[in-house]
Amino acid sequence: MAKSKIIKLNPNPEGFGDNADELEAELFVSAIPTQHTHLFYEDEDEDEGLFVGVWDTTDMTETAGNYPCDEFMFILDGEAVIKNNQTGVLETVIAGEGFVIPKGYDCQWQQTGYLRKFFIISQHPDEIIPAKSTYEHIIYFNEQVKTTTLISQTSDGHQKQALYQDSQGRFFSGIWTSNVFKTKPMSFPYHEFMIINEGSLTCTNEDNVEHIFTVGDAVFMPKNTLCSWQVTDKVSVYYVQIK
Repeated sequence: MAKSKIIKLNPNPEGFGDNADELEAELFVSAIPTQHTHLFYEDEDEDEGLFVGVWDTTDMTETAGNYPCDEFMFILDGEAVIKNNQTGVLETVIAGEGFVIPKGYDCQWQQTGYLRKFFIISQHPDEIIPAKSTYEHIIYFNEQVKTTTLISQTSDGHQKQALYQDSQGRFFSGIWTSNVFKTKPMSFPYHEFMIINEGSLTCTNEDNVEHIFTVGDAVFMPKNTLCSWQVTDKVSVYYVQIK
């Protein structure tokens, strides 16, 4: 079995945009857009339904319905409007913002202009899309949330703001912050995705190669990745954990 390794997400990987995704007309109430997907990670056995990548699209309006998966997104370019189909409430997400659309949320993606995003999708094959989501809104990750959401202390002395957890206890997402620290090498017990929002984080892999992540960088650690972490000042990240 190949070693799990640290993966830095490139917003414009080589060849991205060369081949458009194949799309079905029934997915849209608009004209069919042009979209591209590049996957940095997907589970090889397809038993977790886990996908991590970068995606872009032209103008579109999707067919309204219950969202088929839990998905965290970070907008790199453009903006989109997410409509609550039950209330008509519109929520706008813009470049530089992260958010989660919960599985089962009755919504519609509406978009004018080009958009590109990082994404992590959890669509476990054993899970049924609920008829009604436990959340009736998207879950924002922004500066306002950082000042209004309860902060808890983790067992290892860091701070965490848990913003979303799915009903099955597999998908966890929020904001994690810490000051100076250094860990010993450890094997990740779960998959973790992070976007650096403040400061920097150094991860050293089992071959003693340093990976330095700064503001705007996205990183994915597959389960069983062996590495150590170091922060020399402070750091704040948006995180997603798949357990």
